[in-house]
This record gives sequence, structure tokens and C-alpha cells, in this order.
Amino acid sequence: MELTRPTESEARAGLRAIKTVLTLEAPINPIEAKLIAAAQRHVLRSQVDVDALAPIEPAELAALVTRSGVREQLMTGMIVAAFTSGDARPRQVEAIEAFRAALDVDLPELADLRLLIEGRLTLLRFDVLRRMYIGEALGEIWRSEGVRGLVDRLARFRGWREEPELAARYLALGELPEGTLGRAYFDHCREGGFAFPGERYGAPEAIAVHDMAHVLGDYGTDAAGELRVAAFTAGFRKREQTLSILLFALAQFDLGVAMVPVAEPELGNLDAEAFLEAFARGAGMRVDLFDGWDMWAVVDQPLEVLRERYGI
Repeated sequence: MELTRPTESEARAGLRAIKTVLTLEAPINPIEAKLIAAAQRHVLRSQVDVDALAPIEPAELAALVTRSGVREQLMTGMIVAAFTSGDARPRQVEAIEAFRAALDVDLPELADLRLLIEGRLTLLRFDVLRRMYIGEALGEIWRSEGVRGLVDRLARFRGWREEPELAARYLALGELPEGTLGRAYFDHCREGGFAFPGERYGAPEAIAVHDMAHVLGDYGTDAAGELRVAAFTAGFRKREQTLSILLFALAQFDLGVAMVPVAEPELGNLDAEAFLEAFARGAGMRVDLFDGWDMWAVVDQPLEVLRERYGI
């Protein structure tokens, strides 16, 4: 997601809108305050005294924030702030909808905030996942291979079948010199206990790119690391997937909402500073790893050289 730097006036108006939403029924809580402070440092690059800000109406916000990029970023931040607290209310959704309409921003993920509030978690999972790279990969398998392709990937993941030739290609990465991307990826998977694609219980190849993001970004695989790599990925992914990736990570690793069947949900792992720092870092990248990037073309390249080349 290419970030558009807001002007001082735009940043102040946007923060007034976020504060308006968050304080409809209670003062800004400590989690929300940390998120806003981190957003000012890493995204807005502003130093506004949020406590001194007055509420704002949708029409005034629309008059002060006119650039489409800033409008989209503001609405993304508004939903993330409400979602992150874990204490959102229907009135907040209504207020965000009024701001969305005034800014004329298409934001289907607003429905996900409503689903969270209403406890309709099955629909929340489906809606978020279908907009992410996971849903994109499954959709491509469906289009090219149909039901048989989906069943085949499930069988591999469940350990019902193996694909030795595919696994051998990944295992060969362990023979590359230390310091190369491929060797770092091999060590990352083996040290983490993750099976390679083609091995029994191995994840689909699309997930290998997720692991490559861990390696390139130097993020761990505990809950804190997964939150950071998700923010990093949301930063370099195309704009229409950014918000869904952020909501997925927050739900799974901070709000205790199970979004996938292969990992236990966790509570209270959000470090707002690290989360938004990773997001801004990803937004500064020159390549989207999920959009035509060929890992096999660069696995023999030094990791540090690739980080410099990609703008990490």
C-alpha cells in the first residue's frame, strides 16, 4: 500500500474523526491511545495533541481531506482503531459509515467490524480470508484445477499424501551458502518445525511466500512476530487487501478470535509501536511478494543484497 503523506491540516482532521468515533461512549482507552501515538510517528508523521482535539462532523472532514489516497488511509485507520480496542459498539460503526459516505470511499471491510461486534465469527472469518492473498491463492487453484485441485492441497496439508519431487526442490535450499535467501528460508522452516511444500503436512506453496516475508523482514513466528509480519505484508500488498490482512492478524493474535483452524487464537499480543513500524516498513518496499515475485529466481542471492534491492 503506497502511503500518501497527509498535510498537517489533513492529519489533524483525520485524528479528530478517529477521536470522534472512539469517544462516542467512553474516553480513549490505553490501547487506542498507543495505536494513535504510533500512527502519528510512523504513518502520519505528525505531533498533534489528540487530547485537545474537538469532534468533527462528516461534512467538515470531507471539506478538509480531499485527496483520495489520504481519505482511504484515514478510513483504514479508523476501522483498525475501532477493531483493535476489542470493545467497539454499533454506534461506532454507524459513525464510521457516515464518515465513509462523506469521503466517498468504498470500504467493504466495515462489514467485518459489524460482524465482530455481533459475534458472527464464522462470517467474519470467511469475509476476511476471501479478501486476502490466501483467498486469492485458493481462487486461482479453483479456476485452474477445480474441486480436484482444492482437495489435493487439503490432502497434502493434512498429511494424507506427499509430493517428493516438490519437496526435494525445497530441501535442496539447505545446500545453498549461509547468508543467501534460500538458505535462510530453509533454516527458518527447519528451526520452526515447519514442513516444506511437498512434504507430509506441508503447507501450499503460496504459504512459502509468507515464510519468505518472515525471512526478508526478520520477523519471528510467535504471536508478536506474526502480528508484525502481517503488518509488514499489509504494507507491501496491493491496497484492496491491506485492511483485511490487518484485521486477520489482530483477530487471530490479539483479540482471541480463531481465524484459521491450524493455530490457536491468542489474546493481548499487540505492540502498537512495532505493528505500525512494520506496516510503514512494508509500505516502503519496491516489490509486492505476492504479485508476480519469483522467489526461485533469487534464492541464491545474499539476503542483505535483496533487502537493499527491495527497499526493506
